[in-house]
Amino acid sequence: MDGVSVAELGRLDDVRVTAGRHPLPSMLSLLADALGVRPQGVPPAWRRAVASACAPHAAGVLSPAVAPGTLWVPDVLAPSPLGGRRPEEEFEAIRETPAEALAADLTADFPEGVPVRWQRVLDRPRRFVDDYVTLMTGLWQWYAPHWRGARELMDREVARIGTAAVSGSVAALLTTLSPRVSFADTALTLPDPCGRAASLRDRRVTLVPLLSGTTASVVSLDRADAIWVGYPLPGLREVWGTRPRAPLAPDPLEAVLGTMRAHLLRHARHHPTMGRLSTLLVCAPSAVTHHCGLLERAGLVRRERHGQHVRVLLTARGRHLLALLTD
Repeated sequence: MDGVSVAELGRLDDVRVTAGRHPLPSMLSLLADALGVRPQGVPPAWRRAVASACAPHAAGVLSPAVAPGTLWVPDVLAPSPLGGRRPEEEFEAIRETPAEALAADLTADFPEGVPVRWQRVLDRPRRFVDDYVTLMTGLWQWYAPHWRGARELMDREVARIGTAAVSGSVAALLTTLSPRVSFADTALTLPDPCGRAASLRDRRVTLVPLLSGTTASVVSLDRADAIWVGYPLPGLREVWGTRPRAPLAPDPLEAVLGTMRAHLLRHARHHPTMGRLSTLLVCAPSAVTHHCGLLERAGLVRRERHGQHVRVLLTARGRHLLALLTD
């Protein structure tokens, strides 16, 4: 499974989905991009700003955390994105991390032996933790205005996650996180250079919108409380300033599925052909096929051949979702 990890979720009716909105995962994504560890689709201006905010010692401080294609820090240095503390409070709590807690984390994460790069940290843990917190505090000073400026976008995405969790449309949500994340049957496939397989067991799935880059990804499968899945915050280009700000969409169906798939689902009430959908949605047939495939995998529509035509029909789940989220 080189380059991807697979999380087996089991029955979606039993999966607990929550939203995480702490900035630290996004900051680690920014650092991975700025240090050239793993591209995250961060715009050049932001990449330069991150490098400047962290100069001149970022590469040296984080060298133990860098492995081929990934930037990884122990759980005690990367608190849960569900935490309610402000970043400044979180950084000070990290600064107080006991050496024993750091050693225990590393031993648990590397049962076959702590790598040399981390063993050197354990030889002088206080210095590493202090340097790490100083680095993250400096980055936060630059990043904080951007994070706060994205509050409306973040609120909208958290609402989308919450609506999906309570409306039985988790499958539709998981298929629309990112082109790099796929969901089929009961398996969630995630970009991850470590290439692992994990079972959800009794843990939550915590979805973490990342305010960093268009291909951003942060994956954590080893925590006892939850699986984290970090993915690009929808609309983040508005925060970059490369697109004019659009009004927030009030439509709850669009908030869950996205505009194109919401329109497609509504049209499916009338059993249109694939060709008719292409005309109605003013898009290429390949785009209709793509969006129908996503809705089909989520159990919201099905396709049936009638002679020379393929028609799109709502499933019982699709009708239920429309009734729930459509005036």
